[in-house]
Amino acid sequence: MSKALLEIKNLRTYFHMHGYTVRAVDGVDLAVMEGENVGIVGESGCGKSQTAMSIMRLVPDPPGEIVDGEILLKGKNLLKLKEEQMRKIRGNDISMIFQEPMTSLNPVFTIGYQISEGLLLHRDMSKGEALAESVRLLKMVGISDPEERVKEYPFQLSGGLRQRVMIAMAMACEPSVMIADEPTTALDVSIQAQILRLMRQLQESKNTATMFITHDLAVIASFTQRVMVMYAGVVVEMASVGDIFKQPLHPYTQGLLSSIPVLGESKYAEDGSRKTLYTIPGSLPDPKRTIQGCRFTSRCSKVMKKCYEAEPELVFTEKNHQVRCFLYNDQVRSTPSHLDVSSSRKSRSRKKKKGKVRG
Repeated sequence: MSKALLEIKNLRTYFHMHGYTVRAVDGVDLAVMEGENVGIVGESGCGKSQTAMSIMRLVPDPPGEIVDGEILLKGKNLLKLKEEQMRKIRGNDISMIFQEPMTSLNPVFTIGYQISEGLLLHRDMSKGEALAESVRLLKMVGISDPEERVKEYPFQLSGGLRQRVMIAMAMACEPSVMIADEPTTALDVSIQAQILRLMRQLQESKNTATMFITHDLAVIASFTQRVMVMYAGVVVEMASVGDIFKQPLHPYTQGLLSSIPVLGESKYAEDGSRKTLYTIPGSLPDPKRTIQGCRFTSRCSKVMKKCYEAEPELVFTEKNHQVRCFLYNDQVRSTPSHLDVSSSRKSRSRKKKKGKVRG
């Protein structure tokens, strides 16, 4: 029976600033299996990136603080490790592709030096061996003339090439878990497709589990198997990617999906007027304010009286579909173990293999 590779339990990351507290991550639970791709979606400010920074233990303290919860990597609680112990895990067992490579790469060091740094620290290589491995990694991520590129500085590379360098750095020590925070946001569509294809190839060859953070639902549909939707620091829905797109349950998820333009659909209504793309009314709640009840009440078209009185729990409905909404309280079933997720993945894998044989 399969066990979670990375398990997050009741994670709470708060920021204490100017006399008030921002609950950036407020009770997140997530289990990621070996080789699984999990997507995390939501608006800017919903807590996606802070969840990732908490896992990496990179939350700036002060003003940030992980006030509660557990982050278990192969059963080891990362929150109880000393910083020296955590340095041995970052980049080795768990790595991260940051949102903007130009600010993540050091402008005064060559590409080869920056890739070699992790190899020297974690893989006990000589400088010559680390440089040769850096060339191999650049070639692996599809960068031409890698022997010359290792001598160049970040400003000499295009955005797409810098992102490939970040992927090479993240994969250098063959981590068990890779976190990708908006890795394709600043890239044009053709480069996005290349980066996603590359990440999928590397993930499949190394069986690395991936957490893919983005606001782009099209990317989520093409890359992940399971999706976690966040809003105002909490998880509002979690299900397989197919269930999220075919049958979204939470009004917020429904709003996100309704905001996506449909390819081939007419831009004009029957009366000749131009259609406008749907937008969710309002904005995220004020992070300074403690919210009574559901966090989505001010923007929800299906709000009820009890939504203002208490916050709904994240509950399971059918097919391992989790949702935080009072609309589904009558559909609640007993909470399954993480093994349910694993077994469903195995079932999909067997179907895939059968399909290949028939083909």
